Amino acid sequence: MKKKIGLISVISTALILSACGSHEGSQSIDTKKKAATTTESKENESKASFSDTEGSNSSKSAETESINGVLNPYIQESTKGQTEVIFDNTNPNINIDFDGFKFDVSQYQVVHVKNAQNEPYSFDGNKEGYVITLKTSINNKSGGKAYFNNPALQGKDEYDTTEPDVSLLEEKDKVKPEKKGTPSDPAYYEKNETKTGFIQYELSKEEFDTLVKEKTKLVVSNASKDSMMRQHLGEKQIIDFPLSGRSESKQQADSKFYQDQINKKNIAEKQLLQLLDNLNEKKTENNIDLTMNGLQFTKLTPTESFKRSFTGFDNEDIVALTVKIMVKNGQKESLPIDQFSAFLDTDKMHYLNQDSLESDSGKVEPGKTGEKYLVFLLKKSEYEKNNKFTLRIRHIQGNKIDALNNKEVTFNISK
Repeated sequence: MKKKIGLISVISTALILSACGSHEGSQSIDTKKKAATTTESKENESKASFSDTEGSNSSKSAETESINGVLNPYIQESTKGQTEVIFDNTNPNINIDFDGFKFDVSQYQVVHVKNAQNEPYSFDGNKEGYVITLKTSINNKSGGKAYFNNPALQGKDEYDTTEPDVSLLEEKDKVKPEKKGTPSDPAYYEKNETKTGFIQYELSKEEFDTLVKEKTKLVVSNASKDSMMRQHLGEKQIIDFPLSGRSESKQQADSKFYQDQINKKNIAEKQLLQLLDNLNEKKTENNIDLTMNGLQFTKLTPTESFKRSFTGFDNEDIVALTVKIMVKNGQKESLPIDQFSAFLDTDKMHYLNQDSLESDSGKVEPGKTGEKYLVFLLKKSEYEKNNKFTLRIRHIQGNKIDALNNKEVTFNISK
């Protein structure tokens, strides 16, 4: 598998991941921030945590009509091989709006190439391989220029990624800005610029045979107003992207689970222990409505790359509590909901939320509603002996200050 992870993404990942530990021990940056929000203490604070510090070793269109059902006939033309569509998703429902920068995939397919006559660089020098083709459109309605990198394919986890290839694409069909760029001055999409074309991933037989067995994802990073990708337009999306009927069925079965980062990054397999849905319990503080919609207790089986990221469980099974919170912003400014300080309490234990396992729908504009998934980790024995918990949301990092105005929002949880 082609593994290409940029320095910026590695650094960013390292910075956002947190470890949960005693207030008296060493702490990550995120944990120190949370500790500073409260002066309370409990009889015991859980040392069980997840810390991901280690990982595994002008508009043009694609106007060419398909031949024998193949979206991109240039694959056959350039390889002089035999092409066969082995998987075709004609309605992937991938429509992303990055604050006006729109990225859509209307169809994608997997093409098997055999007996290639021309030198197939993309297949590791072999005459057989696979091409994954996305029919894609981009429309920059963000109001200004926008930098955007075409998405990557994720295999078994976030350390197993495949970047797009262009060797089997005609120039007119490549999805890229009209403006040419250089390494020091990258190209960007102009205001109102549109583009329709193909994005492709070209794999050897061995690479594809490995990838198709995984719960593959399409990793679509946010667009940005600047070339350093600091002024975000929207937030990164990780989308189920099956490459066979079997993997499609498996991913559909997994859709019953709340979509936290455990699912999105294939950090662990989940087994449902308990679901409390449609709770719709609402609390309001400082013109922000927080509604606890549902709870999922799941048993986790970490995937190979993340086994050593879970610590403090004393060889017990790991249980995750994922809490689905709806956030309605009644304030006058937009509200980021990526940074929550939250606690889950029992009579004897005190758990901190695990930032690196959580997900959200991005900043919430005034009058709008967003979605937040909080995650807490417990030992299986602690889950079994406790029937009542208290969820306490102490802090939501707004644009400048605590959006809750230093007030606490509390929910009682009964299993």
